[in-house]
Formats: sequence, structure tokens, C-alpha cells
Amino acid sequence: MRKFADIQGEIGLQKFLDSPLGTLYFVPAAPGAPRVMVRHFDTDIPTTLVKPFADLVQAAQQWIGYHSELVRLVKVEQPIEVGRDFVARPHHTYYTSIRAYVEWEDPPEPPDELEQMRSSLRAVLGKSVEPRDIIIETVLARSLLEPTGKTFFDESEGQFIVVEPKLTREDVARWAALSTPASLPNPRPHPDTHTMPPQTNTAP
Repeated sequence: MRKFADIQGEIGLQKFLDSPLGTLYFVPAAPGAPRVMVRHFDTDIPTTLVKPFADLVQAAQQWIGYHSELVRLVKVEQPIEVGRDFVARPHHTYYTSIRAYVEWEDPPEPPDELEQMRSSLRAVLGKSVEPRDIIIETVLARSLLEPTGKTFFDESEGQFIVVEPKLTREDVARWAALSTPASLPNPRPHPDTHTMPPQTNTAP
């Protein structure tokens, strides 16, 4: 498992911005350069939360996959590498996030899919009983129902892309505590199970 120091020089990472969950780095655009955003766990968030952070992001997409009405409208971008002290993900470049629809002085017209997605999400929120599913619901509500620069509509895909869920340190710490072997529930089918194959922005 690599460390941030192993990849920083290798791929030419440059600092993008500070964040409570770790400094963000990116690779400047250049021919052949990888389009990657890296979150370095270098602040007061411990590196023991790197794996829970990545696991929570993956679980959010799996939760979407259990709800057929959301699968076609939402995609949570997945980590491409999880290191000892970093999480790397694809770097999206976009102009209009869902925050623009309400916070810009002259806001763009939102796509019809915005209300479809939000209605579908609201219809399934609040039905979870497992503590981990409740955390996921909270995170997705933050990422899709509230103004955020981390979610945008990809017209070519017809989907809202969550480049990274709006997580807090508390979310990740609670997820980590619930993911210890002693706290894991027995496997159970999701109340709205739909089979989905595993799925492996410049916004903070």
C-alpha cells in the first residue's frame, strides 16, 4: 500500500485547497497527465480513517444501486486508489454544480432530471433501520438535496455525478466504529434489493 509521499512526485501533484478532511491535490492538465484528485490525510483526521472514508464512499454507490429509480440518475464516483494516508479519485472538470441553481446571482436553468432525482431520493429516505444505512442516507441527502459544489449534472450520461460525497469527520468516525467486527450485523437483504455488480470537480 503506497503513501502520499510515494505518488506526489511520481505524478506531479500540486496543492489544490485545504480541507478539514485533508488537503486536496491535483495533477495540472497536460498531455498524458492523469486526471486525478488526491485527498491527503494530513490534518487532524487520523490515517486510521482512510479506509473507512473510502468504504463509506463505496457503500453510498452500493446504496444507490439498491434503488432502481436512482441508478439511472445518480452516480457516486469511486476511489481509484486507497493508500496509507490518501484516497485518490477521478478529477472531473465542470462549470455548473447543483449549488449554482440556487446560489448564483443569475442561476442557470436546472435540468428536468434534477426534480426527478430529488423526488426519487426523498421517496426512499427515512426507511433504513441499520445504523450504517442511516449514515449513508444522511450523506446522500447532503450531497443531492442541498446546494453543493461536489455534485454536477453530466448531460452526456444523463446523470448527476457526485464527485465526492459531502462527508464530515463525524460521519467517517461513526462509520469506522460501526464497521468493527463486533458491530457488524448479520448479512441481510436490502428492503428494495436490486442486483447490482460491484463498482469499484474540482470541489473540496
